[in-house]
Amino acid sequence: MPLAAFDLEIAKEVPDDDRDWLRHGPVGISCAALIRDGVDSEPLVMFDPHSSPHLFDPATKAITPHGAGLIVDALASAVEQGFTIVSWNGLGFDFPLLALESGLRRQCVQLALDSIDMMFQLVCVNGYMLSLDTALAGTRLQGKIHTVRLNDGHEAPIGGREAPSLWRAGEYQAVMQYCAGDVRQTLSLALECQRRHSLAWTSRRGKPARMDVGRRWLTVRECMALPEPDTSWMPDPVKRQSFVSWMGEPVS
Repeated sequence: MPLAAFDLEIAKEVPDDDRDWLRHGPVGISCAALIRDGVDSEPLVMFDPHSSPHLFDPATKAITPHGAGLIVDALASAVEQGFTIVSWNGLGFDFPLLALESGLRRQCVQLALDSIDMMFQLVCVNGYMLSLDTALAGTRLQGKIHTVRLNDGHEAPIGGREAPSLWRAGEYQAVMQYCAGDVRQTLSLALECQRRHSLAWTSRRGKPARMDVGRRWLTVRECMALPEPDTSWMPDPVKRQSFVSWMGEPVS
């Protein structure tokens, strides 16, 4: 199963700990990245405002609906080439945002259902979420990019909270570097876990934990068919249906 990792960044600042990003109004897409295992030496970052200004709204600096549609086309093309899209929380964030910004909900639903969302598989099996950095650390892989070089040569911290403000400040290369780093490490994590047949991490209590992956990750559609995990011990368990509510109808 050849894999292609996908990620995107938002153009508007929202609180890091707020999963209900829709209530903040249109957040827009600043850039997206895709890397295909065995084909791309570097991630394909979509798009650069300097070389493709017609794909950006001059007021919000977010990718236009037409540009978002081109991202959908790029993902669909990768699938047609035999790749399975893989992400970390793509089902709960990247795909619904792409559907909203492109207006291509039906296409995005199909792409999401046929994709692998490693974090969603963890939710379906264990009933809770992890950060990508925690998963990378547990698998002893390089973590996410946390600092970038700005246009003036200085270094600055970057993460989900900082990326939108840096983008609006014109630090396009820094944000695109951050997005490219995310897809590069997402692909590395997916491949390494398949090689080991498991995902490993350290719990908040400092104890080692793992989830069996088997010979391959499950698609979102396959994960939805798994039995619900026992979350009776959790005060506020994560519900898998919350990840697919954007699709407009119950998914099973």
